[in-house]
Parts: sequence; structure tokens; C-alpha cells
Amino acid sequence: MGKVILFLIVGYFAYQYFLGEESGCDKYASKFSCEYVENQASYDVYYWHNVENGNSNNEKFIGSVTGLSSCQNFAVNYARSINARWNNRSYICVLKKDGRNMEKHRL
Repeated sequence: MGKVILFLIVGYFAYQYFLGEESGCDKYASKFSCEYVENQASYDVYYWHNVENGNSNNEKFIGSVTGLSSCQNFAVNYARSINARWNNRSYICVLKKDGRNMEKHRL
């Protein structure tokens, strides 16, 4: 019985490490799986108006989304709504998990 429990525990941690949402993703330098980062994670979206000027006081929270491409799309649409010229550096997606800021990403 002890071996079965040990096997189940090791199996669970192996699953979490290799296949679970915290299995890591080199593409985004993330501790979370690529599937989680791209499609399941919750993000707070921040937009930095006039990023070329280097003034971080122009950065503001503009909304929350699920999925990394949704984050970029949200930022692009926001830029259009304020008639700003789009710059890939103008936004940042902050991955949220359990109410905590975990990682920052861009698509």
C-alpha cells in the first residue's frame, strides 16, 4: 500500500512538472505551460501612451483578459480608440494567478 501511495505522489508531481499548467514554456520564458500562457491565463493589460518619450507616468491599466493574444488585441484596440500610433512596446500583459502578479509578457 505504501508503494502505491508513493507512486501516486510521484506521478502527480511528474504530471504537474511535465504536463500541468506549471510545466514551463521556453517560448515565453515562463514557469507556466505554453498552453496556459497563451489560452488560459488571466492578464491585466497595461498601456503606455507615448512609450517613445520614456515617461512611465503615461502607463495605465486598461483592462483584464484571458489569453495572451487577447491581451495584445485589447491593447491594439485601445490604441485605436485613443488615436495613438501603435508600438509593440506600448503594452504589457501581467499574468495573474490566485490574485498575485506572476509574470509579464508580450506576444
